[in-house]
Amino acid sequence: MNAREVAGAAARRLEAAGLEDARFEAEVLVREAAGISRAAYFAGAVLEGEARRRLEAWLERREQREPLAYITGWREFYGRRFAVGPGVLIPRPETELLVEIALEELRGAPGATVVEVGTGSGAVAVSVAAEAPAARMAATDISPVALRFARLNAAAHAPGVQLLLGNLATPIGRADIVLANLPYIPSAEIDALEPEVSRWEPRVALDGGSDGLRLVRELIADCAVRLRPKLLALEVGFGQAEPVAALGRAAGARAALVVDLAGINRVVCLRWA
Repeated sequence: MNAREVAGAAARRLEAAGLEDARFEAEVLVREAAGISRAAYFAGAVLEGEARRRLEAWLERREQREPLAYITGWREFYGRRFAVGPGVLIPRPETELLVEIALEELRGAPGATVVEVGTGSGAVAVSVAAEAPAARMAATDISPVALRFARLNAAAHAPGVQLLLGNLATPIGRADIVLANLPYIPSAEIDALEPEVSRWEPRVALDGGSDGLRLVRELIADCAVRLRPKLLALEVGFGQAEPVAALGRAAGARAALVVDLAGINRVVCLRWA
């Protein structure tokens, strides 16, 4: 069977497993398993031997709702491939807003010190460093597993990123710009999320405490009292932007909201100077 025929059969299996994007995912899995381009896929490339065995193993994993990105080992973010796997949060498209906000800020101060707190795979920090090499870029995470992926991604795209193990911004002494996509899902809501998230992604990267804002509060307080960055940009969940903006104002900051492509207030920008 050629690749497209194999993908058709794979899509039917994934549809039966309840996946909405079964046809797209089947094509991705077939192409990745065979190591072929999209052009070769449509030109009638044949899958056989090891490629078929690899695909079968991957389909079984996806039927168990393991995330596609964990199976292929990568996720695209801001035009680059980032290594991901079990133990690290999968980058989401909406998080690219943090990169765009940082790059806009850096146009007026290209050599500024930028810190990403809770970097996970390093997608934001590495993307900023790759796009703005004059910036001094550092990133922190509490998870040694996540930092292993971040180091792989930094080595591939922006080797100058400084990666530090520690809670929130505690390893950092100063910063002009602080970026953070912290865990913001209320603890009681995690188990109701889709299985790819609730069963597979690391809870430490999801759980934001009883109201989802425990770590956000801690970081705002640290920035207000100790770091005093010119900008703190925080990604937040649906309905959280106004409460987070209020926390920032209570800490002496000016607050502005940035919407994502869906029209949702996705990032809260806090400024102390």
